[in-house]
Amino acid sequence: MISRIRKHDAAPLTIGATTVAPGGRARTQLDLIELADGAMVRLPVVAINGVRPGPRIYLGAAIHGDEVNGVAILAEALGAIDPAALAGSIVCVPVQHPLAFHADHRIPLSQFMKSPLDQAPMDAWTCFPGNAAGNLAERVAAALFGLIRHCSCAIDIHTPTRGGRYVPIAILPSMALGPAAESAAWLADQFASGYIMKTNSGMYVSNGILCVEATRAAIPSFTFEIGEGGHLERIMIDEGVRCVRNALIGLDMIAGERRPAATNYVMRDFLGIRARRGGLLHTEAKLGSIVERGDLLARIVDIFGDSVETVTAPEPGVYVRATTLSTVSTGERVATLGLL
Repeated sequence: MISRIRKHDAAPLTIGATTVAPGGRARTQLDLIELADGAMVRLPVVAINGVRPGPRIYLGAAIHGDEVNGVAILAEALGAIDPAALAGSIVCVPVQHPLAFHADHRIPLSQFMKSPLDQAPMDAWTCFPGNAAGNLAERVAAALFGLIRHCSCAIDIHTPTRGGRYVPIAILPSMALGPAAESAAWLADQFASGYIMKTNSGMYVSNGILCVEATRAAIPSFTFEIGEGGHLERIMIDEGVRCVRNALIGLDMIAGERRPAATNYVMRDFLGIRARRGGLLHTEAKLGSIVERGDLLARIVDIFGDSVETVTAPEPGVYVRATTLSTVSTGERVATLGLL
């Protein structure tokens, strides 16, 4: 399977106006958009160029601005890489949407509040391969895809937005995309997060999603969700660093022994469970645990202290995403299961 992930010769690596010789490392920026006051928004890029042939991997985080765990994961994982011992190369965008990151929000609030219609579509993650002459989200996607298309494979790191917490889960593109999707599944196995979602339905495998369009372009890719939006979580950062290093070791880019996860669940679909009543949310199940039909997941208590809803598992699965909000209204998600 590794032969399906393309190798690049050891040669100078050019990102915009910056060229990195084999054995070198550089931090650079790519112009993205100009704001009304003339300030330029730039995309930060880290390029690490190895001395031996090998894959060129794209690593990205924070396409949604409050997904900060991924920024820390990439900083720590790549900080330990020695270019003189690296096979292949790494192209990393630690903050894929600088304006959203500046807002510390899923979307760039300043632009959305100013001209909401102009910002549709507003989520760059759903706009791939992008449009260099489009709106902000489409231009972000186009700039990122311009880097991804020259790589051998890609990993896109996320967390839920505020109010949700995921186990470390690799979410694959649909296997209907063919050999590149199979290679993405192999890469997720090397990554060894402990939880893999392999589904053909839902948001994560929709047209326009980064990993879907990259895989469609023959660049094996997957989405990695870990932890909670708006928080730096030491345990999740350490897990993410372990996983990124595992992928680089599996690709024969760096030396070392892969470190397996404590669990190994491969799931077929997500099942979101939504509140029928509003009130205070008391989560009872442990994130990452196996649940059986009828097991207690959460309780909803009204503002007077009366229990108004008991939330149970409608079928067996793995409790992969918790709602961390203290209150919920009717229709809001309280838990997500991964179906085995």
